[in-house]
Amino acid sequence: MKQLKRLIIALLVILPLIGKSQNVVLKTIDDVRFSKMIHGERFGLQNLSLKDIQGSPFLNDQFVKGTVVTTKGDKYVDVPMRYDQYQDELQFEKDGKPMTFSPKSIVKRAEFGDRTFTYTSYQFTGNKTKEGYFEILADGNVRLLAQHTIKFFDKEKEKPYVDPKPARFDWPMEDFYIQVGTFPAQHVTKKKNLLGVFPKHKKEVAEYYKSNKLSPKDKEDLIKLVNYYNSLN
Repeated sequence: MKQLKRLIIALLVILPLIGKSQNVVLKTIDDVRFSKMIHGERFGLQNLSLKDIQGSPFLNDQFVKGTVVTTKGDKYVDVPMRYDQYQDELQFEKDGKPMTFSPKSIVKRAEFGDRTFTYTSYQFTGNKTKEGYFEILADGNVRLLAQHTIKFFDKEKEKPYVDPKPARFDWPMEDFYIQVGTFPAQHVTKKKNLLGVFPKHKKEVAEYYKSNKLSPKDKEDLIKLVNYYNSLN
C-alpha cells in the first residue's frame, strides 16, 4: 500500500513536468505555432470518415500554394492551403499531411489561388461577438467579407420503397459581412443595415446604391459598393 501511494505521488509530480517539456518542444519545432490535424476524423452519429461521405467540406479539395502573413509579422510563401468550411479550419499541407493553424488567430492574411482569407471578430447576435475565418472580397478602410459554411447530414434511416439519402455535406452558404477598421464585422442582409454600417459618406453611398440598383444579397453588387466607398476616402 505504501509503495502504491509513493507511485501515485511520483506520477503527480512527474506528469506536469512532462506536459511542460512537450509544450517547449512544440514551440521549438514550430515558431508559427502550427498544430497537427487529427487524421481520419469521424463525422456524425454513424462514425463515418470523409471517404464514406458524399460531397466535400472543402471550398477547394486540392491544396493550393499561397502566402501566409501572421499577426507577428512573419511571412511564409509557397504554403499549400485549403479551407474547410464545415469546421472553419484553414488547413495547410506539411510532409504530405493536412495540418491546421493553431491558434487560428495567428493568421492575419492567407492568399492562395484566387482567394484571400483572414481571421477576425464578427457580431453574430445582439452585441455578442465571435471569431472566425472570412474570405476578403473587397479590401480597404472598409472590408467586404464572406463567411463560408456547409452542413453535414447523417445517412437517412431506411424506409420501405424509398432509397435513403447517403451521409453528405450539403447546403453550402456564403454570408456577407462588412468590417470597418478593426471593429467586429457586421452581418448585412437588408438595405437598412447595409447602408447604416458605413461610418462616413452616407449620402453618397445611398445615392450610389440607388442609382446602380444594387442588392444587399448580391456579391458583385456588394463588392462594387464597398470599393466605391473606399474610393471616397
